[in-house]
Amino acid sequence: DNSDTPDEMSKVTGGCGGKSKGGKSRSKGVGSDVAAVRTVKLSTSANGDVVSTLRRALRNDDGTDRDLLNDLPAGLRALKRSGLDLVIEFHSGKKLNRADAKVCLAICREELQEEYEVSGYGWDEEDKWGELTSSESRLLLFREAVGRRIVGYASFRLTLQGECWNCMEGSPCLFVYDLLVLPEYRRKGVGKQALLTLEMAARKARLAYVCALVTSASALGPPFLSAIKGWRDDTAAVLQMDAADPDDDSFRVYAKCVDTSILQAEQQSQSVQAYARQLAAQLAAASAAP
Repeated sequence: DNSDTPDEMSKVTGGCGGKSKGGKSRSKGVGSDVAAVRTVKLSTSANGDVVSTLRRALRNDDGTDRDLLNDLPAGLRALKRSGLDLVIEFHSGKKLNRADAKVCLAICREELQEEYEVSGYGWDEEDKWGELTSSESRLLLFREAVGRRIVGYASFRLTLQGECWNCMEGSPCLFVYDLLVLPEYRRKGVGKQALLTLEMAARKARLAYVCALVTSASALGPPFLSAIKGWRDDTAAVLQMDAADPDDDSFRVYAKCVDTSILQAEQQSQSVQAYARQLAAQLAAASAAP
């Protein structure tokens, strides 16, 4: 039973790959069950009916949880380079082995508890456990091929951009809660491999964005994400949502758009704006001429 708070967990030395999600009550999110329990019809120009989009991404035709790695190249189930020999596993939170869940929680506690508290986002052990093992949660586990030790994990949900406010707003996205890698496995491409895998999964599921929540106290998250092509600080956009709390500065949201129609529209808008600025400059120059 994964629903209980773990007890007598041994401490595991962990590391932060940059993304984090705190222990406040909003961490329960709208989550993946939105596709099953919400009847409200939401739509976006890129994805049509959002509920159907999420349901197809989350469930097989027989109603079982979809293994997102099954839809991706087989090579993404392993990482063998830079001296690494890792296997990558997909799990749903409700079926995650209790011992593995304890390891993930201990890694998170070791590296992120202080960061959560300093940022004001708050650390709640019971809430974090529920976040990892809920029916809404999806995870990638990174294991040593020999010995099977967990050396990192990614925790995420297929949901809407309003996940950070616990609301049904925004476009369909893959929302990253945590991306954690043990210190001895950092700077070897594990974090980038995880993001690439999640990005490909989001594209395959026809979602619009991959999002990641980073606490305001994170020293690793912003530079890590900003260095990867396509990622940007998207906090201003989520602060415009109806459910947003403008006084909450404990976190920021980074995002990468993976929807080609949205990207094309943005490029067209940028071209129009650039042309408008060029015309304005020419008119200003003409007006200033004697």
